[in-house]
Amino acid sequence: MDTLRTYLIRCFWFSVMFFCGTVVNGQSKNTLSYFLETAKVNSPVLNDYNNQVISNRIDSLKLKAAYGFIVTGEGNAGYSPSIKGWGYDNALTNGQSLFAGVRVAKEFISRNNLNTRLAGVNASIAQVLAQKNISIQTLNKQITDQYIATYASQQQYDVSKEIIHLLDQEDIVLKKLTQAAVFKQTDYLTFKVTLQQNELTLEQQKANWQNNYSLLKYLSGMIDNTFESLEKPSFNDVLSPTSFDGSIYEKAFQADSLKLANDAKIIQYNYKPKVMAFSDSGYQSSFTTTPYKNFGMSVGVGVTIPIYDGHQKKMLLQQNQLSLETRQKYLEQTQRQYQQQILQVNNQMEQYDKMINTANQQIIYAKTLVEANAKQLPTGDVRMVDFILSINNLLGLKGNIIQYNTTLFNLKNQLQYLIIP
Repeated sequence: MDTLRTYLIRCFWFSVMFFCGTVVNGQSKNTLSYFLETAKVNSPVLNDYNNQVISNRIDSLKLKAAYGFIVTGEGNAGYSPSIKGWGYDNALTNGQSLFAGVRVAKEFISRNNLNTRLAGVNASIAQVLAQKNISIQTLNKQITDQYIATYASQQQYDVSKEIIHLLDQEDIVLKKLTQAAVFKQTDYLTFKVTLQQNELTLEQQKANWQNNYSLLKYLSGMIDNTFESLEKPSFNDVLSPTSFDGSIYEKAFQADSLKLANDAKIIQYNYKPKVMAFSDSGYQSSFTTTPYKNFGMSVGVGVTIPIYDGHQKKMLLQQNQLSLETRQKYLEQTQRQYQQQILQVNNQMEQYDKMINTANQQIIYAKTLVEANAKQLPTGDVRMVDFILSINNLLGLKGNIIQYNTTLFNLKNQLQYLIIP
């Protein structure tokens, strides 16, 4: 009984794992979200930012180590020969010497000083993360732009296939009527030329769609030559851009400002007195007398007090302040552009919404006209020229709707990922 129960449990978990694996592997690869995530994973720029964050954290550890105890092993040996009274003065060189020992040194620094320097590293990390967020925003917009272009060319291709299908159905009927001398041969040839022109357009649009698709995969870092129909790009139902105070640009400015303010504090600390303590122990001897007793140790303290450096401290602080003022001016300009772009895009979106509604109403009549002409064409109640004209009008309206929707998608993309140059 226990064996059967164990077997059933194993079968259950195997089924669950198999199902989960199928879901993951079967994830749709023709959606905008798939390409966005793939592009992020494959982006060397985002990987570079991640590594910069890790490197800065290592700098923080290095900084703590630099102000801890530094232990070094040292050794040196020297010999200064004196031949017939010629050579270095033995009172200075001792003739020969040997030192081997361990040296311990530590620079004393206040806790506030160390914390300020560590805060500088954290500020650098914040700057990297701010730039990473801007890069993600830029990458998302770039991939979405290309996805929209690919989807638009796919729609044009689908419309051409729809028209070709309609013309192919008419071709079967008209060909039989022409052979039976019911339909004029010249009208049929006119129709055939129109069909072949649309077939050529179809091939051109197929090539355009596949080229856009390949570029989309290229930008996403993919290696794939399959072409599946893309789903309609999805955006939030209500696009309300983040206020500038919460935008990536404001956060980047805050990170830069904190870094500059912290740099000013570090400049101040760099001109504080520095105290260094050291100690060494080991063997040091000139071998003049009792070399076996020359094991020992020494301790010492060093102090460095800045007195005059040509007013470099003042100039460094001035440069720091100029950098902060420059960043403030850039921020103010970016804020104006950010707000103006929102107004401009919202206004354009309203206009294109109206144009799409109007075009959708017109296309209902255009479809009805094409269908009516297609029924009356074989009976001779409608001229071939009028039928072809109705087809071209339908194509033009559908092309306009695709263009309007594509522009609207681009405006939504622009609003969702506001990028200020």
